[in-house]
Amino acid sequence: LIEEESIELNGLCTRLLQTARLEAEELSLAKVDVAVSQLISNAVTEHAGKVADHQLEVSVSDANLAVRGDRDLLTMILVQYIDNAAKYSIPGSTIGISARESRSEVLISVHNIGPAIRIEDRNRIFERFYRSPETQHTAPGTGVGLSIVKKAAEAHRGHVWVISDEKEGTTFYLSLPQVARSGR
Repeated sequence: LIEEESIELNGLCTRLLQTARLEAEELSLAKVDVAVSQLISNAVTEHAGKVADHQLEVSVSDANLAVRGDRDLLTMILVQYIDNAAKYSIPGSTIGISARESRSEVLISVHNIGPAIRIEDRNRIFERFYRSPETQHTAPGTGVGLSIVKKAAEAHRGHVWVISDEKEGTTFYLSLPQVARSGR
């Protein structure tokens, strides 16, 4: 138990340091071409233990879909989205992860069924330390993860947002510039 909690605390400290560096623009991105399907696979594998009581459905529209970015930061974004989906969804429900091309961008989404996020909270949850009043006591958290996600997306010239509805569930989105394909 102590080891597990130490790992969690170390992860939190690492995320806080990454946020500080991203905000100060001191974090240099190790940009490489990253296959989106591999990025999703890495995030799912890294987070397999925490989503064990959920079914995962992964859909990637094109196996050649790629982005240019820092593999570790991009994986961290998806891990955070998957972690939130697992924490706030109905136990045993399905978490959907998808990626598709949208104009000159790659659109990655993580969907879950659980409590809706209020309209007035949808932008604020990406602020550091903010936690929606309805979910503060539902699941453990610090309100740091999604702020790092936003900064990491912006460092890649991308953006993030959420759509949430009682009937349809909650979907977090990440939009990143697509790697130019040869022959196009």
